[in-house]
Amino acid sequence: MDWRRWISWFRPISAERTEGLFGTLDVRWELGRKVLNTANANQSFGSLHNVWAAVLQHLNLPQKPPRSVLLLGLGGGSAVHILRSELKLACPITAVELDPAMIDLGKRHFGLGHWADVNIVQGDATIQVHALRERYDLVLVDLFDDLDLARGVDHGGFMHGLRDRCEFGGTLCFNTVSHDEFSEGRCDRVKNLLQRVFSEVEEFRTKETNSVFIAR
Repeated sequence: MDWRRWISWFRPISAERTEGLFGTLDVRWELGRKVLNTANANQSFGSLHNVWAAVLQHLNLPQKPPRSVLLLGLGGGSAVHILRSELKLACPITAVELDPAMIDLGKRHFGLGHWADVNIVQGDATIQVHALRERYDLVLVDLFDDLDLARGVDHGGFMHGLRDRCEFGGTLCFNTVSHDEFSEGRCDRVKNLLQRVFSEVEEFRTKETNSVFIAR
């Protein structure tokens, strides 16, 4: 066993730090596993991994597996790992990630490049949601600048783009975090906009501070 993994059960151990587009990215060992953090938030394989694991379990995907998946906001690849390794789904995955440093860390530390049929697009999801032409059975949105929702994701144009990327009968899952009055207002705005363009919106609360809006 890597000595850092053992020590991480008692205290976090940094494995690598690098500068991303929005600040420092920290890969470190926590409780026996590597995670990817920004200054104030987990980006992959920590609390965020638990959020997506709970949401995807709630959707009961193995009983009705999606034929295609779109990830807007890849991070280090938590959602890919859940879909491929934990849920054993082999459907094609397209992932959009703005930060090239995040993609690099995902490949070098979390095996992101080892999965088949995973197409990574480096770009701004608020633009790519309109540039892409395919429709997907499952769309996962996880777009943040540290703890706050990324710029532009709580606008009507982005919501219409999300609807256009969903296959008929498909499902959209939009992750949000509310940690103060301003962020709570943005989360409410996301919910209200989703309700305008989708027929059904369910709010799924996790044990963390996250609320994931599931729209169909």
